[in-house]
Amino acid sequence: MQLVLRRPFTILLLLAVTLTIGALTTSVTGKSYSKVDPIPFEDLRHLAHRLERKPMATTTLSIIVLPVIGNTLLFLPWGFLMFISLYSVERPTVQTYVLTILLGISFSGAIEAVQYFLPSRVADVNDVIWNSVGTLIGALLGHARLRLRFEFE
Repeated sequence: MQLVLRRPFTILLLLAVTLTIGALTTSVTGKSYSKVDPIPFEDLRHLAHRLERKPMATTTLSIIVLPVIGNTLLFLPWGFLMFISLYSVERPTVQTYVLTILLGISFSGAIEAVQYFLPSRVADVNDVIWNSVGTLIGALLGHARLRLRFEFE
């Protein structure tokens, strides 16, 4: 059995995921947690420091680990669908990866820019980093689909 999704349908799915991410991030801005400092990878340094001192508490998990996982998983389907939308036999695969990652960074940066100007501003460079990681993982899965014999057109 072969599942074939035409390119227009893939682009519609990408648009739906993009709109969902935009709506979700603007609706929960400032409600999930508060950031002290937007220093790159500060969440990982803080987590490592906490793990050295004592076992991880539930508050540490919710403040550090869940946003990292959430930001990564949020952009995973976006990266998957963007890679599939951009992929073609004529275009080098590396170029498709680069375009997907650059568009993911741009989209995430735009979301953070919008969040910065909201009254409950919780803009953070770490969100862009983890969104980009999610985009990369999604692109890798989009590329792996070729080996799984799923075909997206």
